Amino acid sequence: MGGHSETLLKDPAIEEWVWMRNNSHRYFRINRHTAPVLVTMGLVVPGLLFWYGSYSQDKVKLGPVVNKSIVMDPLVPSDPTSKEYKEWRVSDLQGSSLTEIHTVVSIVALSYWCWKCKTAAEYHRNPAKFNGRTLKHFVFECVVFLVPMFLALTDTYLFTTIAVLVGTGVYFRKQIPNAPHRPDKWAPDPRAENFKKTFVPGKITPKSYLSIYRAEMMLLTCFCILAVDFEIFPLKYAKVETFGTSIMDLGVGSFVFSAGVVGVKAFLPRNVDGKMVITTLWQQLQAGLWTSFPILGLGIARFVLTESVDYQKHTTEYGTHWNFFFTLGLLPLFVPLGLCLFKDLRVTSMILLVVSQALYSLTPLGDWLENANRTDIISANREGIFSFIGYLAMFLLGMSLGQEVLPDAPTFKARRMRLVSVLGVWTTAFMSFMLFSFVLGIEPSRRFANAPYCFWVAGFNSLMLWVFMLIEEDVDSKLPPQLSRSERPSGYNVPVILEAVNFNSLTTFLVANLLTGTINMKIETLLCSNSKATVILAIYIALFMLPALLMYRAGIRIR
Repeated sequence: MGGHSETLLKDPAIEEWVWMRNNSHRYFRINRHTAPVLVTMGLVVPGLLFWYGSYSQDKVKLGPVVNKSIVMDPLVPSDPTSKEYKEWRVSDLQGSSLTEIHTVVSIVALSYWCWKCKTAAEYHRNPAKFNGRTLKHFVFECVVFLVPMFLALTDTYLFTTIAVLVGTGVYFRKQIPNAPHRPDKWAPDPRAENFKKTFVPGKITPKSYLSIYRAEMMLLTCFCILAVDFEIFPLKYAKVETFGTSIMDLGVGSFVFSAGVVGVKAFLPRNVDGKMVITTLWQQLQAGLWTSFPILGLGIARFVLTESVDYQKHTTEYGTHWNFFFTLGLLPLFVPLGLCLFKDLRVTSMILLVVSQALYSLTPLGDWLENANRTDIISANREGIFSFIGYLAMFLLGMSLGQEVLPDAPTFKARRMRLVSVLGVWTTAFMSFMLFSFVLGIEPSRRFANAPYCFWVAGFNSLMLWVFMLIEEDVDSKLPPQLSRSERPSGYNVPVILEAVNFNSLTTFLVANLLTGTINMKIETLLCSNSKATVILAIYIALFMLPALLMYRAGIRIR
């Protein structure tokens, strides 16, 4: 009874099944078996939940309902060149539906897919001679990233553009041959072995999907801030007055969320001379001060310049004196304090959002924020001050996602499991958005950065990042193991125009703002025909991209 056999007989079938179960990540590809699962879990299930929430939003109410109160000005300014008319034009806007917004912004993912498939196909044909920094590659990048964005955001041939991108992507993807199967399936995966050899705890290598995602959202934001001043740009995409959703509302939130995703890098443990080092609270506050001062200076400069030239200003956007640079500049000062409250940044974010939403919905503060007279410095800038709480929570949500995707994965399996973790973040944020919007009846508000707005932005950006990760994994999995390593030639991982924007993202945003102000002062944008507006916007894109490309070429990094 107490003895045991010296020889353990192993069942080959069971051993093979166990091995396949533990190593399924090594052979994951999108095919006819895995595609239905991805579509069902990633699109069908969330889509059904979204439909149910939309269907029941007028039937189930468990809390207070915040209604829109839009009062149209009966006195419409008659002169389209006047400051009053320009301010009236962007007031009391209702935005557009979530379906339309997500359809338009899906262009950025389709553009990346086309570029990735085309680049991988070319790299596979001749790895030794591949060079992604030639003139023809630069032209292709402009065509595949900038032209579709322009057509989508001006509501010109939207579905035709999507169809062309899908067809182009399918064509290039079919040119990538499948990786040859190894004769010995029990042999170690070269990719897994490469991960073990190159992994260093605390090391953070650039993630191409993250760089492209951030740069594309930056390009979208920079384009919209000038395009909204032309008649060619549909006003349904412009910022809403108080409640609702639009592409520009999504762009503002995405700017903050994506900054949080990469901003967490300074707070992660890092490897210094073989030792793991964590920054202290005092070091974090010092770094925050040095980061904040230049941005706050830009905010002050923007306020002084706009007041001195009597530039049009939408007061209910941030307030009388506040602007977006003040919000960006204050974030680094408060982030270290938020990190001290709870180790899990999601807990801190949830507390901030729930408390701010409760104050708005359940106290007289909500009525004061919407209708109070601007009699002092607080009431004059109440939108910017109160919305800062939501933007801080959104920034912390981005940092929590950055903690998942920024550090190098110790194993090949761990890297692929990040697809699951990011999908979980998206699902959580999406369900939270549904709870606030469809069950409690609280509509998103970019003006006050309320909880539904923050969850919508976090869910959308998490989904986009997941799609970008999935595209990279799908395309790279088709390459032979010897071509799938990190030592790839320049121009394979990130296109040069997006890498240049990401290299100096804040500087690019500042240049775009300066160009927007200059063009508005020199040209009566509302009197421009569609053809003239197209030419001006094309020149504008070239002008704010040029400094980014030159600084990237020279290796100059400001911010």
